[in-house]
Amino acid sequence: MSLLSYFRPSEHLNSSQNPIWMDGLRILLGLFIFVKGLLFIEYASDLFAVFGGQFSWNYPRAHSFTSVIHIIGGLMITVGLLTRLSLICQIPIFLMSPLIQNKEQVAQGSAEFWVAALLVALLLFFMVVGPGRYSLDNKVLRPKADFQQ
Repeated sequence: MSLLSYFRPSEHLNSSQNPIWMDGLRILLGLFIFVKGLLFIEYASDLFAVFGGQFSWNYPRAHSFTSVIHIIGGLMITVGLLTRLSLICQIPIFLMSPLIQNKEQVAQGSAEFWVAALLVALLLFFMVVGPGRYSLDNKVLRPKADFQQ
């Protein structure tokens, strides 16, 4: 038995069979992350005032990196292009954001913590189920043989 026989495409891993509501949820998630990246750029001075004392030496690089990852990753998730790669890039940012904000508010269960937890859950959900049928991954990157069933 060949090792490659274990890696054949399976119907169960084919995200083109996902319900349409999952595509809508993926698009909303991508738009939310995209808008979050734009707001991160818009309120850069406010963020620097809050975190200026703690992260003054590394703040400009982290701010630029986070904004670019949110904007590009949000657009990629919205259109479904290299979806799992962009989801992987978003997960560390949303895991660390509640810890950086305010440790006392996280301990009390602030709204930012629950939003970040929901976003991480959605990111992990789409890592498992895939981008869906209305995505560029499905239309461009998937071989045509998958469509003939």
